[in-house]
Amino acid sequence: MHKYMAMRKKSDTPYYVGLAVIILIFGYFAVTNVIDYVQKDKIVDSNRSEDRDPVADKFLVKFNKVPDFEFIDQNGDTVSNKTLLGKVYILDFFFTTCPTICTPMSRNLSQITQKLEKYEDYRSVSITIDPDNDTPEVLSRYADRYQANDSTWHFLTGDKEKIYQLAREGFKSYVGVSDDPAIRFEHSGNFALVDRNGYIRSRKDSQGNPIYVYSGVQEQYNAAQIDEITDDAEILLNK
Repeated sequence: MHKYMAMRKKSDTPYYVGLAVIILIFGYFAVTNVIDYVQKDKIVDSNRSEDRDPVADKFLVKFNKVPDFEFIDQNGDTVSNKTLLGKVYILDFFFTTCPTICTPMSRNLSQITQKLEKYEDYRSVSITIDPDNDTPEVLSRYADRYQANDSTWHFLTGDKEKIYQLAREGFKSYVGVSDDPAIRFEHSGNFALVDRNGYIRSRKDSQGNPIYVYSGVQEQYNAAQIDEITDDAEILLNK
């Protein structure tokens, strides 16, 4: 019996040796492959992966770059597309004597600004379409109505022709003179979202179509997209 067990143990030895060799070979290739993947940045966290598109580029469509502009804010300081580079900002067009949608738009933008001003690189930008009346002094008083932080929310005025060109061509936003003397000017109630590189960005609608701009005020059957643009601005701010 002892002799049989000794013979079996002896005959099993090559089997165990072979198994050990196979395990060693498999382990060697597994380790070298992991090292190779790490060296090629195949295994990285989501914040520094070059093989994955940034979250913002996955969920937000990139449109045209904002054209060059340079206007004056409520403090008399020059604000341009160049000074806003590196900032994420939400922009709208308005005028201080507007009797219709401007007040709710500014109220909504104030709400957005309060949520986002914790980010040092966020700005709100409101450009008047009535620069003949809306001087920096007038804009400053309007800003006070909404307790606007001068460093976070810029109310801009400047050359009327350049403002209208920027609205129509740069942001595809309707602005014009109204036939109704009580209204005087007309404009869309939209907000535009701009990324740090100066490109207009937006999400897609439920059908998968880019919306380009966000509704800044409740109009007929269109709800204001305050939460949506706030969430998307935070995506860009956290990029």
